[in-house]
Amino acid sequence: MRFGIFYQVTRARSRGRMWLRDLTSQSRRTRLRSAGDTLRGRGQAGLRGLLERMSDDRLEQIFGSSQAQRAVFAMMTRHFDPAKAAGFDGAIVYHLGLADGTRRPWVVEVRDGRARVYQDGDAADAAPPASPVEAVLTIAVPLADFVRVVTTAGSLYPLILDGRMTVDGDPAMASRLDEMFGARRPA
Repeated sequence: MRFGIFYQVTRARSRGRMWLRDLTSQSRRTRLRSAGDTLRGRGQAGLRGLLERMSDDRLEQIFGSSQAQRAVFAMMTRHFDPAKAAGFDGAIVYHLGLADGTRRPWVVEVRDGRARVYQDGDAADAAPPASPVEAVLTIAVPLADFVRVVTTAGSLYPLILDGRMTVDGDPAMASRLDEMFGARRPA
């Protein structure tokens, strides 16, 4: 095959245009980056479709345990972008509502450019905070809706508009939550 990658590499190298390692590493980086973006997009689309088809009861069965919720919050805090936080230090309290009427409180604390998550005052990943931080935002949302939004990097706004979520606190901070925790804006 005259137009395969090996032919092109051999031809470029023989003409002295480019070193083999430079050509192959550039093409590999480009391929990996575009493949990663494609996989991420397909994975999110597949997950979004799966979660939209699941009932709220089924989502509560899967994500109802503290360990599963901790995993969701850990994913959310891993996507935290300090540049989008604009120097914010404080706490965001989430009250996740279950079908039986109970609520599970979770605290996402942002301090020194890092986000950490705690439940009921216990640390999820390290020692408890040195001093309690007052909540800048308090969000009450059903667990199933929260899981759908967070796992697909969606927006909380439709939940507010539908009345399924309430937000108490700083409205400016509420408007930045999506960006701070990794939601992608449609182009």
